[in-house]
Amino acid sequence: MAEKKPESKKEAPKKPAAQEKGQKRKKVPLKKKPKKKFTVPNSTGKRRMKSVKPRWRRQTGIDNKKRIRKAFMGKSPRIGNKNAAEVRGMHPLGLPELLVNNAKELEGAENVLVRIASKVGKRKRAEIVSKAKEMNLRVLNEGVKK
Repeated sequence: MAEKKPESKKEAPKKPAAQEKGQKRKKVPLKKKPKKKFTVPNSTGKRRMKSVKPRWRRQTGIDNKKRIRKAFMGKSPRIGNKNAAEVRGMHPLGLPELLVNNAKELEGAENVLVRIASKVGKRKRAEIVSKAKEMNLRVLNEGVKK
């Protein structure tokens, strides 16, 4: 005969008042993590080697102290250094950026910040700025002179 297991009478955890059906959660402004600088050993400090530029390259030497994660050599990039997916690639103002090369690329753009490409000349830049103002879009680099 199959034995019956006693049913557990666990209650579901109560939802906070803001999360009940039909109510929206209050929006919290998302903030990016501060960007850390990871460097190659001997590229910074008093006794730095001038030939070693302060940039990041993964260490590959068999006895390299940074590769085997000795604390005195400093931190290395890890997956935990990423920002949240909703924040990644966002402008600090909280909206996504749109890189524009001509006025036609502004069609259908809503709730974005416009950045004009560096190769765009004076005449087309003026076109893009005027069209963006008609559409109530903010141009990040409208006053840049070439």
